[in-house]
Amino acid sequence: MIMRGANLRTGKIRQRRRWLPVLGAVLCIPFAQAVPVKTDNTQVELLAETSSIRSGETFTLGLKLTPDPGWHTYWINPGDAGKAASLRWDAPEGLEFGELGFPAPGFVPFMDLMSYGYNEPTLLLLEVAQKEPLSGDRLSLKARASWLVCDDKLCIPERADLELEIPIAGGDASDAVDEEWRVAEFAQARALLPQAMDWPAAFVQRGEELVFDISTPLSLQQASGLYLFPEAEGMIDHTAEQQVGLWSDRVRIAVPTGPRVARYETTGLVLSVDMDNAPRQAFSLTARRADGGDGSMDAAPVGFSSSPWDGGGHTVAGGAPMESGGAAGFGGGATFGAGLLQAIVFAILGGLILNLMPCVLPILSLKALGVARMAGEDPAVARGAGLQFLTGVLVSFLILAALIIGLRAGGEAVGWAFHMQNPLIVAILALVMVAVGLNLLGVFEVNFGGGALGGKATQGRAGEFFTGVLAVLVATPCTAPFMAPALGYAILQPATVTVSVFLALGLGFALPYFTVAFLPGAQRLLPRPGAWMVSFRQALAFPMLATAIWLYWVLGNQAGVDALTLALISALALALGAFGWRRGAGAGYSRPWRAASMAGLAVVLLSLWTLPRAVVEVDGAPETSDEIAYSETVLEELRAQREPVFAYFTADWCITCKVNERVALKSDAVRQFLLREGVQVLVGDWTNEDPEITEVLQRHGRAGVPLYLYFKPGSAEALVLPQILTPDLVIDAIENA
Repeated sequence: MIMRGANLRTGKIRQRRRWLPVLGAVLCIPFAQAVPVKTDNTQVELLAETSSIRSGETFTLGLKLTPDPGWHTYWINPGDAGKAASLRWDAPEGLEFGELGFPAPGFVPFMDLMSYGYNEPTLLLLEVAQKEPLSGDRLSLKARASWLVCDDKLCIPERADLELEIPIAGGDASDAVDEEWRVAEFAQARALLPQAMDWPAAFVQRGEELVFDISTPLSLQQASGLYLFPEAEGMIDHTAEQQVGLWSDRVRIAVPTGPRVARYETTGLVLSVDMDNAPRQAFSLTARRADGGDGSMDAAPVGFSSSPWDGGGHTVAGGAPMESGGAAGFGGGATFGAGLLQAIVFAILGGLILNLMPCVLPILSLKALGVARMAGEDPAVARGAGLQFLTGVLVSFLILAALIIGLRAGGEAVGWAFHMQNPLIVAILALVMVAVGLNLLGVFEVNFGGGALGGKATQGRAGEFFTGVLAVLVATPCTAPFMAPALGYAILQPATVTVSVFLALGLGFALPYFTVAFLPGAQRLLPRPGAWMVSFRQALAFPMLATAIWLYWVLGNQAGVDALTLALISALALALGAFGWRRGAGAGYSRPWRAASMAGLAVVLLSLWTLPRAVVEVDGAPETSDEIAYSETVLEELRAQREPVFAYFTADWCITCKVNERVALKSDAVRQFLLREGVQVLVGDWTNEDPEITEVLQRHGRAGVPLYLYFKPGSAEALVLPQILTPDLVIDAIENA
């Protein structure tokens, strides 16, 4: 990766360490004393550049990480996965600790992901300023170091408590004797740090592409390799090849955007440059967003023209500038294509299985009503109904994909079923369920053509379209097998990929109904229409009303009893308005009933307008005393104590989650097993938006809940359990982990 010469120097250091303490004891010369710590996969040290320091002056420390062969640590921006090293100090007051300085990283590819880091010993430097002169003859420093170390299969968060004692020299520091080998090591580490430059730099987003413009006094046209590392996480697609244009006085780099690009107005950059027959160079600079309001780049920062590749520039392929175990030439093309094909297949399978999930059962009743009607229809009419339903489903999934893309571009961390985290949307959806139930019972008729609102069939079958829309809205609180990896992949990809996977999911979801509509043989197997369909239609109202009850329960947990009361008032007003509208259609006394209907509609609108103001934060504490609310800090503390941990992520609106909890996680067998084995249970509640839980889901390739993780003591990675659980499955998975 980088620092190829560090192994030879490390060998010399080890040889000198054998006699340095002896020589120090003989000469009675004080020197900075550090105690190396060896964890499972890393040796870590806190070092001082010199053997002693002067009171009142700034001095330099270093955190040295030496991963075992085959393991690696991470840069400031770890890329698609990873975590940079950090220090938490326990030191006397009056000291001001700077930020850790990281050398330019190398590539750490894994499957279709790309991370940035180091696979050899790395010394991270920081400056320490003395706001007040130190007293005494020694300075004692303590720090808690945290870092992530990974190999090709495992990632392990490691920590170490480090100590360092540094003698404080006299007034002229005449007794300070530098250790030659350590000064040289610090000098080498300092040389590897990117050179800080004040070059003007800017970036602009053009659709799904981010363009960086850098003005430089150096001529880089002869560069054989060039790569730009943004310090801002999620700003670019790390797997994509960077397109580099070079001129005599500027560099322009284009790369696909990342999921968090909209969050950043400025970012630190490291520009790594390879020149033929010359050492690699790295430069550090700061770039700011320079959007001109229409996607164009203003000229102020660097004075470039608006044309991206004009004026005699030439392109350098943005391959891997670092040596990193086969990373050279890594590009997202082939891997990306395979990942997209797999995601589309998984999405279609997930959409098919989604039809069998609990949250879709109420909508299956509406589908059953539509299928029953097909038996008496002309085949052409049945095919039209199938096309209308398919169109409604695909349009709904397309809108969902567009909303997710737009919100993520705006910096929001959203995933599957994100709309269910909004109490107002939950209230409106519950109101729709009440309206459909009332319509099926015959309280009122809306002649949309058969589908969702149950009216008489009319040409065009618009009702089948709305049935498809309603089916998608109700299905989103569920996830099915195969859906999680497909959506987890899609949400983090460019917009075209996200849309493709969502449309594939919609195709799988609509496929059964669509197939029946297009197969005359299947229609002949259905019972013939008759008077029984009236009773059947009325019976189907009750699953819809049961769904409304569930949604009101979700709303109460989300937003509190006041918001729930307003939502129930709006449901009552809707029922009054619908009843009044039906009565008003009669011959007599129509005006009072029409007025009652309008009053009911006004109350519905007023209640929904007031509801967001009545929302209160509801305590999402775990239901039982043997469970702990999830947080990254709690998880790290439990794992540091080598406790077995089972973490599950749920939401009140997630039917799959609640079924799993009732059937498996809350069962006596599982609870007694976890208690007997001393497994700590963490619960992450995603009912309302929680960025920390969203990050965990994304880290494990999920777009939504449920997610079930078991952390075995000493194991680097969590065991991910399936999305559909049974008591035996949970117990066996933990026992065999």
